[in-house]
Amino acid sequence: MTKEEQNKEVVRRFLGAVEAGEIDTIEALQASACSWWIIGTGEISRESYTDAVKGMLLTASPRKVEIVGMVAEGDTVTAEVRSEMHFGERVYANEYHDLFVISDGKIVHGREYFDTAKVAAFFGSQGDAA
Repeated sequence: MTKEEQNKEVVRRFLGAVEAGEIDTIEALQASACSWWIIGTGEISRESYTDAVKGMLLTASPRKVEIVGMVAEGDTVTAEVRSEMHFGERVYANEYHDLFVISDGKIVHGREYFDTAKVAAFFGSQGDAA
């Protein structure tokens, strides 16, 4: 398996863990010094990102995270993703473009782009974006 295929598998496992609510896997696939950049929020720490996932996305049930496509080059993997999260009767759906930098089988940096208007419409303008 090529380095690029190995890195894509890390991303598949990470996004699959978000869908499944496997917080231990989400944490294990991030390097201890992992950082994130989220559109509308900017640079955040690994801890802040993981807390946002725990506090918001993992409260949704069911969750669907669909990888539409991925491209890998060296240590970088990009993924086009569609998600659907159910919060009781309310359903949040959005499209994402995520960029992951992988080193030694762990995510060392992530960048997340999505439709901020959909976030504001669903969660309000003060909603955390993750």
